[in-house]
Amino acid sequence: MKNILTMIITLSLLSSVSLFSTGSGEKPVSAYSGTKGRITVYVSGPETMLNKLEEVFESTEGDVLDLVQMGCGPLRQRVWTEYESGSIQADVFWGSDPLIYNTLDAAGALEPYTPPEADMLKPAFATEHNYILINERYGVVIYNREKLSGNEPSGYAALLDTVYRDRTVHADPSQSSTGLALVGGLWELMGRDWNYHRNLIENGLFMARKNSDVPSKILEGEFDAGIAPHDAVLRLRKKAQKEGYPIPLAICWPEEGAIAIQRPLAISKNPMRPEENDRIARRFADFMLSKKAQQITVQSGFVSVRKDLPVPPGIPEEIPVYRVDWDSLSEKQDAIRSGFSDLFE
Repeated sequence: MKNILTMIITLSLLSSVSLFSTGSGEKPVSAYSGTKGRITVYVSGPETMLNKLEEVFESTEGDVLDLVQMGCGPLRQRVWTEYESGSIQADVFWGSDPLIYNTLDAAGALEPYTPPEADMLKPAFATEHNYILINERYGVVIYNREKLSGNEPSGYAALLDTVYRDRTVHADPSQSSTGLALVGGLWELMGRDWNYHRNLIENGLFMARKNSDVPSKILEGEFDAGIAPHDAVLRLRKKAQKEGYPIPLAICWPEEGAIAIQRPLAISKNPMRPEENDRIARRFADFMLSKKAQQITVQSGFVSVRKDLPVPPGIPEEIPVYRVDWDSLSEKQDAIRSGFSDLFE
């Protein structure tokens, strides 16, 4: 796919800046670094889905996108580092979770915009922030149904049982933005203290570097269960079904509630951006809320924000869902990151 740049951003390149550090105060905006008639979009998500979205958008708009694909953690790190340096280089960025978007919005770094089809949003996805919620994923318990036959987990608390000792995996919140969102969501869900995580660590919790490592390590038999978003499992199942091989990955929809993690899209504020690029950025935001684009994301396992689209196949119609107070959590994210780290000392 033309104009797609694949970036691998290591933490060592930016070791002087914490992946999850936050700050306050509006930064001066430097000159626009883009090209008139093209916008730069930072995105995270499955490559096949992102390529399809670019193809469909450009089929009517022309060759106007430079997509920079990266993981959720690198996306968060790159946007924050650029903001601290004076200017977010992306015209639009989409992925990760609400935490970094709330921080940037409070700092005045996001452009206000409401797409025409905002009235098609389900009530849970309406927001007063200067970003748009594009889709949602659920933090769940993933497990190997063959290895845990007869000992299937019922929720997060079940992972404290000795049957899961040294057999549970979770993304490291110091390296994975989704890992931080899940730790924060669980901290809130489990009573706003560290008892659950302390017991989970004492039961031999393993910290993976990336969120995508969690289903991979369970699939490969390295671990039996883990906490991660549901969508990767749906994609792996879909691939296995298409290619005709069995897959032991299963999803436990936790009795405490699946942790809802939204994926926002924002237009960066830059008064030096050409008007033509502003228009392209807004049209891209409109497109991402369109039924056509939302259907593409549903096919990759994400939950649509639109009223007129069902949940993806593989998600029960009625599941307990826990909706995180992201505004409150955004103010506490540094304390949560350090609090979790302290549990290992």
